[in-house]
Amino acid sequence: MLNFILIANPENRRVGFFQQALTHFNLPRATVVDYADLISGKQTLAQFNAPNTIIRFDSPEKNFDIDKAIIGEGSGEWGVGNGEIFNHQRISKEAATKLEFDKGLILYPRQWYLGWRYLLQKWESQLTPLQGYFMNHPQDIAVMFDKPACHERFKGYNIPVPRSLGKIHNYEHLREQMQTQGIERVFVKLSHGSAASGVVAYRANSRFESAITTVEQVRENGETLLYNSRKIRHYTHREEIADIINILTAEGVQVEEWLPKANLQGCGFDVRVVVIDGEAQHIVVRLGKSPMTNLHLGNERGDTEEFLAKVGIENWEMMKRTCEQAAALFTNSLYCGVDLLILPDWKTHAILEINAFGDLLPGILWNEMDTYTSEVKAILERTAEAQRTQRIKRNF
Repeated sequence: MLNFILIANPENRRVGFFQQALTHFNLPRATVVDYADLISGKQTLAQFNAPNTIIRFDSPEKNFDIDKAIIGEGSGEWGVGNGEIFNHQRISKEAATKLEFDKGLILYPRQWYLGWRYLLQKWESQLTPLQGYFMNHPQDIAVMFDKPACHERFKGYNIPVPRSLGKIHNYEHLREQMQTQGIERVFVKLSHGSAASGVVAYRANSRFESAITTVEQVRENGETLLYNSRKIRHYTHREEIADIINILTAEGVQVEEWLPKANLQGCGFDVRVVVIDGEAQHIVVRLGKSPMTNLHLGNERGDTEEFLAKVGIENWEMMKRTCEQAAALFTNSLYCGVDLLILPDWKTHAILEINAFGDLLPGILWNEMDTYTSEVKAILERTAEAQRTQRIKRNF
């Protein structure tokens, strides 16, 4: 019998969806290991390193205490950056524990990532040599949280992606690179952001510039604070835009050409594609009222049947293969979410991002299964095949 270990924030709704998937196959409920207990050292994963054990990491999202703890763990990683120099915000581990909740405030995104990467490495070491199976490997998760690293990996394997402007140091450097490379529209994204956090759709030429963004800029005691907001804001004053860009670039950003989107139901759109066990399965068409299509910003799901009819079977098969090729570069992970952009010709396409925890698509079915049920089915098939292979080896 398989033993599932789910590492998560217990209150998160993802936990319930995964437990339901196990129940669907008459499997025992997963043992839930609280991120808080792992980070504090109250628990270790070493105790779960046993044959027939399946380890699943879920998103540490929507828990400020966990965010503070991860930021604190990143304080010991300031000098770790593959030789790159970052001017990101820094805070000691002790001071991080005293941070007060301020809804939407963007806090130490680079240090958060350093802490998250460090913890993933630590937890992997507790399970080495692994006797069971990872559903999503810690090393893969860490890379999927690094947008520039993903872009570089995709480009190296000829997977279509928007053109990158390279490492951008500040606002003036951004303007210079846009002019040098002949690009008037770009997306500026925090290297380690998620859910459209710190995303700016920026356009500029010799006469005009504007920034459409989820970022709300607040001046307080002579300091600029940036808040994530569900209300899309439009900045046109150079000083405001430069201030925002300079703060984001200090934390590390991925800057890439802002490509035009195809239209569906009167809106630009992109597609979230969940790839499970090498196969593009569940999809959600996300209609954008602004350059950002994230559903939590008030955007709506598009009509899937209308989309499939419009894109055509041949084009859609080609796009699915691209998503599958992107996912295949993370060989030790069972699933991921891929964000796919389709250009106005409805044929040319590009991978925008890949998301280690991009499988939360409530109500979306593929072969009468939601994402979690399909993932459990896939891991059952994988483990059964591995056991058959071991039996064959023993017989020879």
